Amino acid sequence: MPALFWEAMHSLSTMTARKLGEAVDLSHFRRLLDIGGGSGAYDIELCKQYGALRATVFDLPHVAAIAVGKIAEAGLTDRIATAGGSFFEQLPKDHDVHLLSMILHDWDEAKNRALLRRSFEALPSGGAVVISELLVNDEKTGPAPAALMSLNMLIETEGRNYTPAEYSAWLEEAGFGNIETVWFDAPAANGTVIGRKP
Repeated sequence: MPALFWEAMHSLSTMTARKLGEAVDLSHFRRLLDIGGGSGAYDIELCKQYGALRATVFDLPHVAAIAVGKIAEAGLTDRIATAGGSFFEQLPKDHDVHLLSMILHDWDEAKNRALLRRSFEALPSGGAVVISELLVNDEKTGPAPAALMSLNMLIETEGRNYTPAEYSAWLEEAGFGNIETVWFDAPAANGTVIGRKP
């Protein structure tokens, strides 16, 4: 069952990463830190789209080990590294863009705000954080897939699906500026909220 789960997640993430890479211009970044990056699907797809980009999959050690195999299969071991650790403790330095894809919906507001502060501290000036999620609209009336996933998160985790306004407020509180929301259509996400470090 775990192997089947990871294969399904990798496939879903690959399709979503492709749409994210098309919707958000990452060409001026050089090193991506994929926080809670799982099997490395986002890193593989984004490095394929952006030839100068290098990436690090940061996740718990046993999960990072799964990413090693996927990265090798993709022939990208020279551009994608892995690092084991907990994002609740600290984040690796030397990256100018952080990706939080389908991570924040697992956690409550306090933990998310703390993680975004940690991201801000680890990024250099001019760096950015990219939050990719199934976003609930600011009126909290939908869209249906995001609302249903939010209900699922409420039952199974301590989190839920949040709105662009909520993410924007947390980003601003952490010190980020020039915050924007970009909507797109993908299997595992419908948009991204981006914050930039002055």
